[in-house]
Amino acid sequence: MKISERRKEPRYLCFGQVKLNRLPGAILTGRIIDLSLGGCLIAMQRPAPLSQGSVVELTIQTRGTALRMIGIITFLGRQAPRWMGISFKTLSKRGQSQLTELIAELEAIPAPDRNLCFPKRATHLMWQPHQR
Repeated sequence: MKISERRKEPRYLCFGQVKLNRLPGAILTGRIIDLSLGGCLIAMQRPAPLSQGSVVELTIQTRGTALRMIGIITFLGRQAPRWMGISFKTLSKRGQSQLTELIAELEAIPAPDRNLCFPKRATHLMWQPHQR
């Protein structure tokens, strides 16, 4: 089964910052690759000592919006070990409303199938320092 067939919500390209906090634990930073109403794919700045099923608190900052939520790691990249998929589990009503508005903005830019877009050795795409 392809990853795209398991998704409940469409994903959209979304570039922004993410802070990940293992409950309880150290804060890790990374970038958002794509986003949906149910989860996101992120690329961490450094390999993260996390495992599939770990509960994390994440803060996403993109397009002038900051969202804070609880999620569960559902995917850890094998070819790109800094990549991880997170399924959102706890989000306030206000946060859900903000996420819905953000997704509405992103709908004009549908995310291509990641399985076809990124080569197996896409390590140069995993982390790019923020340019000002």
